[in-house]
Amino acid sequence: MAEVHGWTYAERHQGAIQGWPRTALPPGPIGRVRHELTGRHHGRPFRIFDYVHQGSAESPWQRIEVCAVALPVLVPYLYIRDFPGGGDGDGDLYAEGPESGFAVELLSESVRDDVRRYGFTDIVMDRDVLICTSDGGGPRDPESRLEALTDIVDRVPADVWARWGRD
Repeated sequence: MAEVHGWTYAERHQGAIQGWPRTALPPGPIGRVRHELTGRHHGRPFRIFDYVHQGSAESPWQRIEVCAVALPVLVPYLYIRDFPGGGDGDGDLYAEGPESGFAVELLSESVRDDVRRYGFTDIVMDRDVLICTSDGGGPRDPESRLEALTDIVDRVPADVWARWGRD
């Protein structure tokens, strides 16, 4: 897949997750990054990789896929969770971060609709990256997941990025 799209492949790249918030990855000891693809999609840098981890020393190894798409600016940390079928029938979107105003502005009706339409249940924004794992819902195919995350980033109005961007 990397060759077809002009992307780069690395069998192992542990540094890919350096500095990431722990909420972006499963709990437990830090896992291993395997089979990383990096490149650009619609002009936006991204990385997709397998994350191999154990919940505890006694647990079996598990693999999830991680997709991270670059944001246009540095932003405050934000954890977004969708609870399908919540109180109003459409689900309740929950957001947590140090800047509640950022969450309110970012999660416009169209962005919330996209999160639900694509089926994402867990998304993390931290600094300059949007992160989602295969455990966090969304399209199963890596290219479709990448397309969906890129669409969500592109749906956010430029003035929101300008207002909340950090140097």
